[in-house]
Formats: sequence, C-alpha cells, structure tokens
Amino acid sequence: MNVLAHAEKCLLLVVDVQEHIALSVPNKVIKRVVKNTNLMAQAAIMLNIPIILTERNPHALGATEQSILSSVESKNIFARTSFSAYKNQTIIDAVDIAERPQIILTGTEAHSSILQTAADLLPKDYTVFVVEDSICSRTMENYQNALSRLSRLDLIMTCTESVLFEWVNDSESPKFQEIQSLLN
Repeated sequence: MNVLAHAEKCLLLVVDVQEHIALSVPNKVIKRVVKNTNLMAQAAIMLNIPIILTERNPHALGATEQSILSSVESKNIFARTSFSAYKNQTIIDAVDIAERPQIILTGTEAHSSILQTAADLLPKDYTVFVVEDSICSRTMENYQNALSRLSRLDLIMTCTESVLFEWVNDSESPKFQEIQSLLN
C-alpha cells in the first residue's frame, strides 16, 4: 500500500458536514472540521482533484455548511439515508467513475458515517486516508472510539497539512506557493 497521497490518484470525499449535525458538535471542534475541510477542498480545486460531497438525510439534518458548499459543484452533492456513503448506488457510481484509487475521507460523524464509509471502501481496493483533524463526533468519547477502531483497519490516518503537502510533493512544485498560502 502506498502511504502517501498523490494528487493525480486522489478523490476528496466530504461526508455529512451538515447544519444540524454541526449544532450538536462542540463549536471549537466543528470550526476545526469546517476550516480543514475547506482547506482541502480549495487545494483539491487548485490541483484538479475531484470532490464528492454527501448529505445524510438532508431534509432532517439540513444542508452542508455553506462555506463548504461554495467549493463543490452541485452535480457532485449526493443525498442518502445509509450511514455509510458507500452503500448508496449513486455515490458508489460517482466514486468508481472518478477512477481515483485513493480516497481522502473527511466529515462527520467519526464513529458512524466515517467509520462505516471507510469500512465499505476498503474491500473495493481503495486506499483510504482518514483525516483525523477533519473528522469529529458529537462527543469526545465517540471520537476517540472511532479513532481506535479506524486505526485497526487497513487505512491511513493522516492530518490536513500532511495531505496538502503530499499533494504538492515538492516545494518547487508550481502549485506549492498557492497551497502554502491557504495555510497562512
């Protein structure tokens, strides 16, 4: 398994960073998740990395946080009811059609939708990167449980800055300064 994220091989999968879920997560935590998800989305756009955004039961849980929505084309936003995003056939098709073997996974909630999505992607031979500082749960106990369970799966636990610097790979890359500027 390649443990580094390569821009040309990646797809950014943003799971359920929705209004009503955000209200139930401690403010400091959801701000971190939204900020880091936006960083990755902006970098993905700069580097032509596809972005897929999912919303679980949007009629009850609301739409995705507005700042994230502004980065994603509406055709790449998918509603579903299952906890795993990779159980919905439309999302499965969108992920598979992108033909990107590395999935960067971010969003809520770590102990349910993130965990189940990661577990469903792995048997399909995707290399899954879970971005620890860009996922959360409503409680610290659930988040810690998710991290413990995720760390025992055959996936890569990472952080936002690692993903960004792996995507550009070299400080002399033409996109390095643009990506670096996102972090200031």
